Amino acid sequence: MKALITLLGGLGGAIAGWIVAAAATLLLGGFFGLTEFEGERSMTAVFGIGPIGGLIGLIIGLWLGLRFYR
Repeated sequence: MKALITLLGGLGGAIAGWIVAAAATLLLGGFFGLTEFEGERSMTAVFGIGPIGGLIGLIIGLWLGLRFYR
């Protein structure tokens, strides 16, 4: 049961981290000089910054899953 909770925590954290990082890039990208010409900001948000947020969210989700199961 501990493995399932940890797996679900990691999966949820990865999804949430990806969405939060992509949304923050879309919202704040204009202030930092990313143009929306031909979808540059959107592509950077989803394929560039999103995976970084997903990895960070995965690590945090796994850590929280292990911590709260005790």
